[in-house]
Amino acid sequence: MASPRVLFIHGQESSPQGTKARLFAEHFAALTPAMDTRDFEACVAQQAEAIRRFAPDVVVGSSFGGGIALALLQRGVWRGPTLLLAQAGLRQSLRAELPAGVPVWLVHGTRDDVVPIEDSRALARSGSRGLVRLIEVDDDHPLSGLVASGRLVELVREIAAAPLPRGFARHLSVMIDEPMLWPVLIVVAAHVVLFGALLMLLAFRSRSPLGAAALLLLAVASADAIRREEGFGPIRRSTLGFWVLAALTAAVGAHFGVF
Repeated sequence: MASPRVLFIHGQESSPQGTKARLFAEHFAALTPAMDTRDFEACVAQQAEAIRRFAPDVVVGSSFGGGIALALLQRGVWRGPTLLLAQAGLRQSLRAELPAGVPVWLVHGTRDDVVPIEDSRALARSGSRGLVRLIEVDDDHPLSGLVASGRLVELVREIAAAPLPRGFARHLSVMIDEPMLWPVLIVVAAHVVLFGALLMLLAFRSRSPLGAAALLLLAVASADAIRREEGFGPIRRSTLGFWVLAALTAAVGAHFGVF
């Protein structure tokens, strides 16, 4: 892929001339707006405008800048790939909560004596499974070793290229990760299973060409949803579960003459 557009949000004691900002400018199409870090809300507003104008592929926030990035995520201003470096969001009284459906990687040094690594561990327990990743490194608060080794540049490239759930798969992932939506998900799942069972009966028992075509389209959509997710995550489990339940429902319905 082409070089990703990176919006870098610098830390409290840093600037666009800092080590990380210069590193990103060297390797990516990068923007690092200078901030007056004495005013947190003004910084959030400034970075929200930068997102609107610059349209980044990845947002990277370091320390205080990680807190700004977290605020943008929590307020729904930014919903794309995000790399948080020794984030200090919880030090700014933000919730230890990442939005569902958003890829967020957190990098924190085990020798960080400025921001406790437990802050990032707590944050990593939220968000969507499979999209949130905590990377603990043997490093200090500025992540000097990560920068010197070139690993930081690699991480930006990796998160920019990471496959994301799209369309229906992404919406389903958000519903699975949000307990308040589970009753809706159960009702929808029941209707989908019944629909699948009816299509199976039409295709195999009644030998309906229309039923067979609809069942084939459903199978193609299911295969696409499975293909887009890495590992055996919630999308794959839900999709395979649907087919098993639909087949069982069709078999039971045909046996007892329900349909």
